[in-house]
Amino acid sequence: MMRRRPLMTAARRRRAGFTLVEIILALSILAGSLLGMAMFVRNFTKSTTDTTVRTLANDLVNSRVEAVKGWRVYSTMVATFNATTETWATTNMYTGFTRRTYAVRTGPSATADYVTVTVTVTGRGLTSTAKTTTIIAAF
Repeated sequence: MMRRRPLMTAARRRRAGFTLVEIILALSILAGSLLGMAMFVRNFTKSTTDTTVRTLANDLVNSRVEAVKGWRVYSTMVATFNATTETWATTNMYTGFTRRTYAVRTGPSATADYVTVTVTVTGRGLTSTAKTTTIIAAF
């Protein structure tokens, strides 16, 4: 005796694949997750770029402070460094930055003889100025 296969009913035939609603729902979830990932990548890139610019500005500030600290002739320090401005317009990693140095001498007197040096760097999309102040005493 031969067994017959049951005939597929109309309800079973319709459920053979995905419905349009299921496909739309799956695509909506996929699109939402891809948009979230794109926003994360954009924010991460912006944060990395801002950090790089801030690091370069701080490098410029620190290099000038170290140059002033290493200056051998104390009596010429103010004349050499006060009110100097440098701008990098050539194509290098510091392009777009402007560095200003101010040096003010207090003294000489019996109790006070020092130079206050302030270095600021601006430009290239910095949200705030990179700035350092140091005091160098007569030696």
